[in-house]
Amino acid sequence: MWLFLRLDGIGEFEHPQHPNMMVRDESKEIWSGGGLTMEYLEPQMCWKINFDGLLRKGPYRQQWSEEEGELVPVKFSLHWENSTDVFNFNVDNNPSTFARALAQEPWTIELFQRVKKQREQHFRHEQWGRSVGEIEIENCGKTELSLKGIRSHSYGVRNWAEIYRYVMILAHFEDGTAAHLTVINMPATTTHLTVGYVFFPDGRKAGIEWSNASLAQLAEDGLIQDEYGVSFTAGGKSFDVSAALDKQNCPVVYNGLTGSGVFHECIADFQLNGLTPGWGLVEFYYRDEAAQPVPNLQLGSKADPATAASPL
Repeated sequence: MWLFLRLDGIGEFEHPQHPNMMVRDESKEIWSGGGLTMEYLEPQMCWKINFDGLLRKGPYRQQWSEEEGELVPVKFSLHWENSTDVFNFNVDNNPSTFARALAQEPWTIELFQRVKKQREQHFRHEQWGRSVGEIEIENCGKTELSLKGIRSHSYGVRNWAEIYRYVMILAHFEDGTAAHLTVINMPATTTHLTVGYVFFPDGRKAGIEWSNASLAQLAEDGLIQDEYGVSFTAGGKSFDVSAALDKQNCPVVYNGLTGSGVFHECIADFQLNGLTPGWGLVEFYYRDEAAQPVPNLQLGSKADPATAASPL
């Protein structure tokens, strides 16, 4: 589970478990854990999202600490409703990006067997929408919220040991355009694969056909810069996207119980083709072979660290 909040004039908040992201699964009927519940009201249309619990007031932590920090009671209730169609990565991706990535690899029977296995085991789809509701923070009163954002559903078997690194850009622009661009290195199959899509203001969707994005130029050394720029094509149109990262709002999350990978979630302001402003994030993932388990990990306030856990 990842749970981060930033409210202008109030501050930054994160779940007390972070940078660990594991929580106990508390319900068999809906997804519930760590005080957060998510329940669909109508498949791929409407969701209800509630939280009632403690959050740690910022700044966001960059590494594990035994210190709890300042914990604040927070409640929020949101109704999420879709505003776009679903983009299914298994059928809607433009085949040219995968063909280009596969052409760079040495072809063997084993390679194609691994590619086939990945495709049959892991599935993902996304759609954009709006969350409307209110949040109440102790000593800060209630605030009404109207938030544009993305619902990303990944399911099946994902072997994180096969992922070396990736950078993902998610952006929504003032004119209604929404975009996703991921560049990923999976040494077992494709060392430089580009995937993603564009939702146009009129509702059309198109998989990304080409991009100049390169992992070698996107914080390869682990030092995340303040600004990045990428270009790509989709639906026969060209897009130049620049991102200005808010380095003060770049929380970190460990991947799993061992922390064998690290996510950096960098909030960013975007510009599309030098004119249209947008908002979103740039996510950097690094595999950390030398990572150690989080010490004395507790999965929620009543959990036994030896019990199984479920990430969101």
